[in-house]
Amino acid sequence: LFITGLHLEQYRHATRCPTLYWREALRRDPFDSRCNNALGLWHLKRGEFSEAEKCFRKAIERLTRRNANPYDGEAYYNLGLCLRFQNRDNEAYDSFYKATWNQAWCAASFHALAEIDCCWKHWPTALEHLNRSLRFDTDNLRARNLKSIVLRKLKRAAEAKQLLRETLAL
Repeated sequence: LFITGLHLEQYRHATRCPTLYWREALRRDPFDSRCNNALGLWHLKRGEFSEAEKCFRKAIERLTRRNANPYDGEAYYNLGLCLRFQNRDNEAYDSFYKATWNQAWCAASFHALAEIDCCWKHWPTALEHLNRSLRFDTDNLRARNLKSIVLRKLKRAAEAKQLLRETLAL
């Protein structure tokens, strides 16, 4: 059911809805982490934040039932996005940090943490988070551009200028 729903979502099937499959899977197992995460993303894309949050939290509940650091951090990252959209940056920060446990989500999570740091004007911490993000995805143009802004805020204009030149070369 999860795989069928995923296929329909990925290829935007014209006559079939993936949520029917995910909801059937959740009827059978309400804490299925894959289907809760998928349905949470579906709600998130539609701006249905409270529904999305419930799904992500259920996914996390299953993923952490026997292991505080689950094999996959996607649900934590998605919960962080959902909380940011609800202007709950303190909670989002914790969720993004938890997602950094998993290498697949390190670059995106550290970048999201840096964005929040910038909102809070915590420039040195933002720079550290951007550096960590760029270790995992050196060509991330958004992270590189944000890093150049942070460098300027830290009065390191020459480094910012050099980074911008390197980014333009990419």
